Amino acid sequence: MPIDDNDKKLRGGLSRVKLILPTILGLGMIYYLYKDELIDFEGLEWTFKTTWALMLALLMVVIRDAAYVVRIKILSLGELSWKSSFNSVMLWEFASALTPTILGGSAFAVLILKREGLNLGRSVATVLITVVMDEIFYVIAVPIVVLFVGFDAFFPTDFSNLWFGLSVKTIFFSGYILTCIVSAVVLSALFISPKGTGKVIGLIFKLPIINRWSYKVENWTEDWSVSSKNLKGRSFKFWAGAGGATLASWSARFLTLNAILYAFIETVAHGEIIAKQLAMWIVMLLSPTPGASGLAEYYFEPFIGPAVPTILAAGTLGLVVLAWRFLTYFIYLIIGALIGPKWLART
Repeated sequence: MPIDDNDKKLRGGLSRVKLILPTILGLGMIYYLYKDELIDFEGLEWTFKTTWALMLALLMVVIRDAAYVVRIKILSLGELSWKSSFNSVMLWEFASALTPTILGGSAFAVLILKREGLNLGRSVATVLITVVMDEIFYVIAVPIVVLFVGFDAFFPTDFSNLWFGLSVKTIFFSGYILTCIVSAVVLSALFISPKGTGKVIGLIFKLPIINRWSYKVENWTEDWSVSSKNLKGRSFKFWAGAGGATLASWSARFLTLNAILYAFIETVAHGEIIAKQLAMWIVMLLSPTPGASGLAEYYFEPFIGPAVPTILAAGTLGLVVLAWRFLTYFIYLIIGALIGPKWLART
């Protein structure tokens, strides 16, 4: 997609309509599913532990975003200032929150980095390596968590058919395998043979069902070649820093919910909750709504609810969902709406 088109879409994304739609979907679903719980707080016992656990959840959000900022700073080879790195991360999250999850916000990320001063090649390289680092984290995290809690902990017990008649397990394993394949392809394109990978992808896209998108392969190959030149020869310190920031950011992302749950119950099955979030992440990638708004709230109870029976019995699950979505989604709509217009004017 041309940069000008992305620019127009990014400006359009700041419109009130596009900000209000995901907010209505998310808050509307929370109210629809948990309105009785949100009105009646008889089951809620607010203690000092509740306060500091919620503060811990907020700290996890800060760590998540700070690690992202550090990673962008490292990947830009210091070309971005700390302020530019912060703006890039917040606006990237904002663009992702306004984009259907199945599409993602990476196309906007290239534009954001370019407007912050990186050349096109460095912008594309930064976005591609960021995406592949995120996917590698997921590919590695799943088997590690399986070792501790087993496969059964990943899936809800009463949610067999989830998407067009497919079971949760079918979607999860299909998504995991696809993530492994995409990671391998991008790694090959960036570090082994950009042109060779492009040729193989080109042959695949000659198949009847997907040949309508074959014209994009040439653009992909050009992006990969430019990105490869930007990334080859980087030091161990460079990759260790970017990898460590990725680990810190994603760990904090998942631990946010664990901290919120700990605010309301004495004991949290941390491994099981992380496992279920890993499964939910794949399911939410299929969402056609902005930032999985509406569907994330709907999926929460069948996935997480059975692992926290105390909260279900107390009727405080609605409050947990509200806090979780605010700290992992709505907060980025607010920040993006605040800094977006000034950023567009400045850049």
